Parts: sequence; C-alpha cells; structure tokens
Amino acid sequence: MAAYCPLPAMAPDLPVWTHAAPATPEPQTLPIFMYPPPPPPLPAGRRLLPWPVAHRPPPDFFFEMDYRRTHSLVQFLTDEGAIPTPEEEETREQVIRELKKIVTDWAKTVACEERVPPRRVTATVLTYGSYTLGAHGPESDIDALCVGPCIANLPQHFFVVLRQILKCRPEVSGLQTVENAKVPLMRFRFSGISVDLTYAQLPVLDAVQAINTSSPQYLRRLDSRSWKSLSGVRVNEQIVQLVPNQEKFQVLLRCIKLWARRRGLHCHLLGFFAGIHLAILAAYVCQKFPNATANGLFTMFFEIFAHWPWHIPVDLHGQQTNCTRSDGCLMPIVMPCSPPELCASNMTEGTFRKIREELMRGYVLTKDLGSHEFEWAWIFEPFPYSTTYEQFLCIALCAPTSEELHDWAGWVKSRFPYLILKLEDNGIECDPNSSQEVDHTVIKPNIVYHWGLIPQSDTLLDPISLKEDFMKYVINDVYGKVKCTDSELTLSLVGASELPKSMYNDSFYSRHLHQYGVAYQAAADCWSTIG
Repeated sequence: MAAYCPLPAMAPDLPVWTHAAPATPEPQTLPIFMYPPPPPPLPAGRRLLPWPVAHRPPPDFFFEMDYRRTHSLVQFLTDEGAIPTPEEEETREQVIRELKKIVTDWAKTVACEERVPPRRVTATVLTYGSYTLGAHGPESDIDALCVGPCIANLPQHFFVVLRQILKCRPEVSGLQTVENAKVPLMRFRFSGISVDLTYAQLPVLDAVQAINTSSPQYLRRLDSRSWKSLSGVRVNEQIVQLVPNQEKFQVLLRCIKLWARRRGLHCHLLGFFAGIHLAILAAYVCQKFPNATANGLFTMFFEIFAHWPWHIPVDLHGQQTNCTRSDGCLMPIVMPCSPPELCASNMTEGTFRKIREELMRGYVLTKDLGSHEFEWAWIFEPFPYSTTYEQFLCIALCAPTSEELHDWAGWVKSRFPYLILKLEDNGIECDPNSSQEVDHTVIKPNIVYHWGLIPQSDTLLDPISLKEDFMKYVINDVYGKVKCTDSELTLSLVGASELPKSMYNDSFYSRHLHQYGVAYQAAADCWSTIG
C-alpha cells in the first residue's frame, strides 16, 4: 500500500484550480503519493527494471508541487483552446434560443395540420451532455432534445416536417438524419455549431408544462424511444445533484475529454467512450475526493480506473445495484437514474484493450508528483498512429455533392460497429481512428478514414470480401439503398508509409518517461491478473 499525505483544503473564495499557499494540512482530503507506488504485475518472463530508491521529501514539497501542477494544468487547457471564449458561449446560447423558437412554431404547425387549437399545443428544447454540465469546448456539439406533444410523431412530424423547416433556415447546414439508431436523431450545424437533436413525444398536448412538472405519470406512459431520448436529460440532472463541487467537476471533465480526444478514445460509434461515460467517471472521482485540486483529481482518475476491476460496474450511488455486467458489456458504467441502467456501449475487445492501456499510460505519467521533469503535454500528446501500426484499413467514402457526402458518411459511420466486430471475427483487432482525411487526387467530394490493424493470427484480410459483407449490412433496408444510389464506399489496405502527412506526429513522451515507467508501459497481459 502506498504511503499517503493529505492536501490542504481549498480556499472557499478561490476557483477550483487555485488554493492557498501550503500550510498545515487538513485531514481527509485528497491522498497523494509520497513516492511512486509499485507497478502492476508483469506477465511471466518480463523483467522489471530496478525501482528507484527515493527519500521521503517533506510534506511542503508535495503541496507546492501540487499547487504548481494545478496552475499549469488549467493554463494548458486555456492554451489548447479547451475553454470557450465569452463570444463562443454567447453564440451557443443564441443557437439554443433560436431552436426553441423554431420548435415552438413547429408545434403550432403540427396543431393546425391535426386540427387541434394551436394555443393548447406546446413544445420546447432541452439541452444535456457536456454543454449543460458546463464542460464543453469550442468544438463540442450541443446535445439537444426536442420535447413534443402527443400529436407530433417521430416519422412524419419530426423527421419530415421539422426537418424541412430546419433545412429552409439559412443558419442550418449539413443536415442529416439517423432514423434507425437506438436513439433516432437529426444532426446539423446551426450558425457553425454542431447540434445533435433527438426527440421525445409526451402523451399530452402541453409538452412544456408536462416536462416542467416531471410528473411520473407522464414518464410511465412514454414509448421506449422517447424514454431513451429523455434519459440524457435525466442523467444530467442526477450528475449535477451528486457532484459535490460543480467547478471542480467541470475542470476535471474538460481534462478527461481533451485527453480522450487526443489519445483517440472519444468516439462512441467506434467502440470508445461516449460523453456520458466520461461524465460519470469524472463525477465518481469528484465524489471520492471532494477537497482535491484539479491536478489531484486528474491524477486520481488514472489511479482509480487504471486498476479498476471491470467486472464491477462504476456506480455514483455507491451501493449494491441490480445492474450487473452483461456478457457484451466490457466496461459497465451505471447511469445515475431510476431504475438504474447501464450506459449503452459499442466497446469491443480491441477498443477495450486500448482504453486500458491508455489509462495505464496516464497513470504511469502522473503518479510521481515529485518529478521535476513532468509536462502536461505528455499526457495530451496525440496518439502516434503512424508509428504504432504497420498496416491500416483505408475506408474511402465519396458522393456527387458535399451535402450528399455528409448524409452518406453519417449513415455509413452508424454502421461502423458492425465492421469492427467483423474484423475481430476474422482474427484482426483494429484501432479505428475517427480523424477524417480528404484525398485530393479524387475529384468528387470525399472522406477517408485510416484504422490501425492488429492481426491476432496469420489470417490475411481480403478487403474485397470484407467490403461485400459490409455493404450488405449498409444497404439492408430501403433507407440504406436510397443513400448509396450515387455514393461509393471503398476498402483497401495501406502501409504506414502511405498515410497522409497529417497523420504523422513526433512521439516524444516515450523519450521522457522515467526508466521504471517504460518497463511496464506496454504490459497489456497484466490485466488478466487485475480482474
């Protein structure tokens, strides 16, 4: 067990990332390591490099180091543009106000069509996700929920009538619909801000009054799709109530999201984290260490989840739950709502392995608070795809126009989980990179993805048969067949030397890691011993 020392309490009149000068420690605050803890177990046959012998520095040294790292962390977030400017915040607020006006007018239009007095019919827009939690960045999208009346159904009034209204607005661009998803939605940009708009149909005419009262009788009468759409708002409300300090939570969540994006871990469709996963993990750390600094919270995020026994769900209520891990859930995280539900996940064995390796990497880099050589740039370094993998699956999508390409790409991306599982069934794990490239040698508008391949056997991948199998899934209904009429999809294998220059970055963190950290940085097999 590592030796611990408490941090000083936060000054109540200062923001989360500052605290008073090091003074007498107060009990029961965030534990920090007096010296590096022992590494996780190594697989048989791996030799551990000598563990450095360290003297016990005075407590004031660690208080000062924590103080410095906290300030440098928030400065790093600012320098990297992870915190929106006041002007960007105002733009988002204006977008939400306009969306509410549009939806209000839409409800009146539907009322006239259904021959119902318009004054009795209302609708509104609620936000959830990182924007509502106060942890969004300049490029974050707005997760919005359209709450409509009983006379406005999903197929006709939401996906046809409301879509047409939005399409006619000059502020709206890149409008696409995802109708067959577990949570159907429309995705578009409004004044340059990306918006994901879902729909919940309440069993009343006056949806605004019903949603404001949050009456259980209305919730019990929702259809399954509306219930799932509304769950995002309900979970946000619970997280806000369960987190002891909002400012600390927001800073931590910004850090985790930036880390996940840089390391290629923030894309739900590709089998990695969704925003709700990261929010619950951040809230869990904040619950456990309410008096921590930003540096302390971020450090403990890696400390906790690099060693988490993933047969046990992460639960903010801290009690035994009936939500047990199912066979297909590799990283069970319980949504803080009633009844408790596991967060939806597309995680596979391959993506789960990468997440665990990246958590361990973060733990190795942050665990030694006494290191003078530490830099936050190491934690947030972009993942080095070009030097990590030798072969890549190249997925090229093209269409006659940019608008059609946007629609086609959205449809194909919603089918990516099937492609990842198909690769794993063929004995090939992959690291799907969410970054989009453009092939300038192709005249038509196009998007290209490159996924790192990790063969688990001597199986050779045939891109032609893989494409044929994947296309059957893409066009398995009328909707898919219509979308691919004039659009194309190509799968091919390329080597690392054939990647676009934009995918090359100088990997420098390994050159700065302490010798004892490098010794077990790639020890992926040790996870079976941790559980």
